[in-house]
Amino acid sequence: MTNKSYYHSWQQLIVSLWLIGSSAVFLAYSLANPIANWDMVAYAASAESLDTSDVELIHSRVYGELKDRLSEDEFNTITADNSYRQAMYSDAEAFGEQIPFYSIRITFNTLLATLRDFGISVYDAGYWVSAIAYTVALLALWGSSNDRIHPVLQMFFPVMFYKYTMDLEVTRQILAGSLASVWVVFMCVAYLRRSSLLLPLIALSVFVRVDLIIFSGLLLLVLFMTSERKKYLSLFSCGLVLLASYLVVQQWAGNYGWSTLYYFAIISDMLATNPSEYGKIGFSLQEYINSLFHPGWVSRMYRVTALFATILLVVWKMGGSIEEDNKRVCRITTVCMLYIVVHYLIFPQMYLRFFVGQNLMIFAGFAILCTHYWQVFAVGGGRSVQLPGELVFKPADNGRKYEHQ
Repeated sequence: MTNKSYYHSWQQLIVSLWLIGSSAVFLAYSLANPIANWDMVAYAASAESLDTSDVELIHSRVYGELKDRLSEDEFNTITADNSYRQAMYSDAEAFGEQIPFYSIRITFNTLLATLRDFGISVYDAGYWVSAIAYTVALLALWGSSNDRIHPVLQMFFPVMFYKYTMDLEVTRQILAGSLASVWVVFMCVAYLRRSSLLLPLIALSVFVRVDLIIFSGLLLLVLFMTSERKKYLSLFSCGLVLLASYLVVQQWAGNYGWSTLYYFAIISDMLATNPSEYGKIGFSLQEYINSLFHPGWVSRMYRVTALFATILLVVWKMGGSIEEDNKRVCRITTVCMLYIVVHYLIFPQMYLRFFVGQNLMIFAGFAILCTHYWQVFAVGGGRSVQLPGELVFKPADNGRKYEHQ
């Protein structure tokens, strides 16, 4: 149910000021307090590689600029904190072999390279793109769903964003996951609003982050299961474009494949340095199973996400004649939760930065259904209830309905 009257209430005005003000503070704080991590070097190198294939030149550029902008302690942390980072700093060839792991984030790297061409430091560009993208994800999801969420629950959007970004630690780093988060939000919004942009967003998602093929594939499956037969051709075509785009991105970037990435990041714990040498080593089924049951850092916020998702699923299955709009909310939040689970099975690391968009959508879905059922039960038995905009329940011959007074 859409409650447009919220837009005209003084509560909604307060919420809007709170959301916009919080977002501005989050953005300003993130840009003023950047965090240096090793990934920033790899993304800078990926952006530079769009112009030159000279690994020695790329290596000298990214580390030279990094040394100019960081303190001595920060620079030593990036270049000498462990044997892997020491090898990356001292061996340009080994460093060059890491670039394909990052160059598959085509859209992110292209933005960095474009901003660099305008005279902006590639590192400054990375911080700006990341912080702005995460902020846009928050505002886009809230702005597209606030007409279905009570103002009190809307007040929690910045709180959830703050926690899902690890107290803004994520927004202060250079991460391609920022664009992935905003792209996920756009896909969710397009699905909920039945936008014609949904299929193009799905088909092009791998140009933002290749593992979004999992999210897009799950969403396409939902569309196949719930759409009319006459739409099957367009859905099938979208799936083919998605798959073709995935293969093109992998081939263009020279990516080493899943098994090499898994060995590098999970089995070797990022201590292997040359994919050309260890890419054929592989790993056993036992090693894979062990990695699933010995995960790295896992945020307690996933307990909150799991609680929201469980409530949504229970409401969906026990809601009886739940209306179609709310069914769509349940479906898309289920896709978000399944994506987190499947992603973990493929790559067992539960860093929140991978799933900011999905977590925010699950919270938004929870808030939408809470608002809907609070209204339903608060006005049960023909009683009216004062809501923002004087939304009043009145029984009708053809069932229940809501009317604005």
